[in-house]
Amino acid sequence: MKKLLSLAAVLAAVPMVSFAQYDNIYGNGGIETAPFASKAEAMAAAEQAEQGLEGMPSHELVYVLRTPHKELKHNSLKIVKTEVKTREKDGMYTGFVDVEYRFSRYD
Repeated sequence: MKKLLSLAAVLAAVPMVSFAQYDNIYGNGGIETAPFASKAEAMAAAEQAEQGLEGMPSHELVYVLRTPHKELKHNSLKIVKTEVKTREKDGMYTGFVDVEYRFSRYD
C-alpha cells in the first residue's frame, strides 16, 4: 500500500513537470538584407533592421522571424540577444541580423 501511494504521488506530479518544460523555449532565427557593394552599407542596413525588430510587437515578430512552432502563444515571443554580421558572396556583402529569442507554448 505504501508503494502504491508513492507511485500515485509520482504519477500525479508528472503532468506538472512536463508542463513546466514548455514554459521557456529558446529559438534562433535571422533577417538578411539585400546585397551591397561595400561592407559598411551592408552593416548599416543590418543595424537598421535590428532597430526595427526592437520596436516590433510580439505577434509580428513571430512572422518576421519565421518561428516554426505551431503551438506557441503569439504574444509570448521575447528577443534575448541580437548580433549583426555581414556575409560576402561574389564580391557583394549582405547584412545579417542573428536573433536569439524565447517563447511559451501554453499558458
